[in-house]
Amino acid sequence: MNSKDKLIEYFNNLEEVKRIKELEGYIDNNKDIKNKFNELKDLQKKLVNAREYNQINQYNVYLNDYNNLKKELLDLPFVEEYLELLDCVNNMLNYLTKSIEIDIDKKINS
Repeated sequence: MNSKDKLIEYFNNLEEVKRIKELEGYIDNNKDIKNKFNELKDLQKKLVNAREYNQINQYNVYLNDYNNLKKELLDLPFVEEYLELLDCVNNMLNYLTKSIEIDIDKKINS
């Protein structure tokens, strides 16, 4: 087993990742919640585009819609847990990425 496979196995066996997968299964099987998550993602894209094209009024409309939908989703306790776990695992992955980059830079520059 190579290093990449070991890292993948390590992350897949983390309790946080297992719980994320469990919660994703629940979200995917609940049509209403899944649609709300998809709508939230769509609003995020619209926010980015409105900001990029300096459409301030439209941005504010999207932001209001986004915040309302996010609040509605966060009223469900498992959604809050899901988002916190995603953030935690993403932070771990970012830390790992930075560590790998630093090691590669050291090897290249020495």
